[in-house]
Amino acid sequence: MRCVDDAGVINAFENEDSSGKRERFDHDGLWKDLIDRFLYPLLKRAVPELYEKADINIKPRFLDKEFRDILNTGDPEIHMNPYFADFVLEVPMKNTDVAWILLHIEQQGTGGGNLAERMNHYRCLIYAHYRREPVALAIITSGHRKEERFYSHSHFGTEIVYRYSSLVLAELDDGELQTSDNPTDLALYAAKCVLQAKEEIQKFKYLRTLTELLAERGWDRNEKRDLILFIMRIINLRDETLQEQYWEYRQQLNREGKLMYEPFLKQVEERMAEQRGMEKGMEKGMEKGKEEIMRNLLTNGISPEIIAQSAGLPVEQVRMLIN
Repeated sequence: MRCVDDAGVINAFENEDSSGKRERFDHDGLWKDLIDRFLYPLLKRAVPELYEKADINIKPRFLDKEFRDILNTGDPEIHMNPYFADFVLEVPMKNTDVAWILLHIEQQGTGGGNLAERMNHYRCLIYAHYRREPVALAIITSGHRKEERFYSHSHFGTEIVYRYSSLVLAELDDGELQTSDNPTDLALYAAKCVLQAKEEIQKFKYLRTLTELLAERGWDRNEKRDLILFIMRIINLRDETLQEQYWEYRQQLNREGKLMYEPFLKQVEERMAEQRGMEKGMEKGMEKGKEEIMRNLLTNGISPEIIAQSAGLPVEQVRMLIN
């Protein structure tokens, strides 16, 4: 999972680049990381009949890069979404005559155009290249639009109907997701919370609830680590005060023995303390530089009243620099 590096935890709450501009939140990459890490639990939720016949002891083989190479075109736009499926992969099967099944997974958010048409477009390309019909799954993460669940076309007596499995976040039951023993379900619940949260304080409350639910699970330490990173990033809490409150809450859970990744949390806390120290040092340096400028202005005969008015400071504070 690409977001599990040490810096990923800190970056989960970073929303501005060095110039102060808001970064573009990579929802597609976030979902790809989750599918990469928890594919089989996802199949158990979304395509249970495939999950039952899949050999979950063998890692699936991802084919999306190979799929990109089958289009012989120099048009750079054709090598970008929405012209390519998010995931095309081979899933190993057990006790069947078919050794592998192509699984096409397409994550659909608020954009992306006509999903049903795009799903059919991908099916045609996959079949043309591999001569196999794919098992298709659409994960619909937006709560603001309705998507067609199948593609159909009729033309002078020729009719095509293409149906595929759909996992629609807005239709999932909150209570079932919260109590499920499937790690993917908690991630799906986090994504549902994003659809419902309108204010930062709501996001903060959801983040606390999700963290506590995760702490109660007896899952593998690495699974919990990966899930908490997904949850933090998908919730995308931006308020710095609430971020601090959340980290304090995490520390409280840790002291109560409810978390199973104490060394990981310690690294995070040390990284955050170091970051805060650097910020304070920069603030002190800026204050010292401002004082030097004001002293130079005083030396050159600029009155304390004018300097104080320009700097937005009490005149008494400026006069203290004269000596």
